[in-house]
Amino acid sequence: MKPLLNSFMISASVGIASYMGADIVHEVIGHGGAALLAGFDITLLTSVYFKSNPVNILISICGPLSNLLLGLLLFVLLGYRTLKSAKTQFFLITLMAYNLFWFSGTLVQSGFSKEGDWSYAMASLQVGSLGKPLLWLVGVLAYFMSIKLVANRFLRLRFQIPGLPIKQSTYQAYFFGIMAAIAAGLFYTTNPFGAAVEGLLEMAASLPILLVVRRMEPKTPPTTLRSHWVVYGLVGLAFLLFCFTLGKGFY
Repeated sequence: MKPLLNSFMISASVGIASYMGADIVHEVIGHGGAALLAGFDITLLTSVYFKSNPVNILISICGPLSNLLLGLLLFVLLGYRTLKSAKTQFFLITLMAYNLFWFSGTLVQSGFSKEGDWSYAMASLQVGSLGKPLLWLVGVLAYFMSIKLVANRFLRLRFQIPGLPIKQSTYQAYFFGIMAAIAAGLFYTTNPFGAAVEGLLEMAASLPILLVVRRMEPKTPPTTLRSHWVVYGLVGLAFLLFCFTLGKGFY
């Protein structure tokens, strides 16, 4: 496989895999896991929707909290010098970024709308008119801190491998993450267009990653990321399985 195509395929695989990881952590492990632990019935579980009977505050907020927890764990993991592979670090940083930004995005979304994981919690706590401004403020602060954490790990990777095309690879990965989210939503037969839009909005929460890397051009002749076609095939198969299960949904 030609070097440029290989690098492009790695970026695409990282974007798709990172999206799937963040989504599974949010919907399945977060919301779904909390509902199962509470002994509640899951009535709908897709890549963008979750419903349980009954529902409570913990189930509502465990989705974004799971994203936050994984993001912080990855930040710590990436601090160890045992990780030498550029493509592994790039994937883990991207996965970390999507999780941290998804957490931040749910706060901002709930601060501006009546829907969202945190809206139910605010309504249940009866905080009144202060609820939405508080969510918006905490969401902005969460974005600020997330940007700092993501930038720290990208800059560390850039220092280790000056020729790594971080900006180009991240832009490509983000594009494929968006396409994957939209495609998965279209498998939800009840409302494919609505689910696709929701998938787009979920990935829009991670838009700040493009701002983080906007000036991270290679300092030396570009280093080509390489992997085996088997890896690309496995990511493709995993995404198809994702679409026909979580994309289509469980009722």
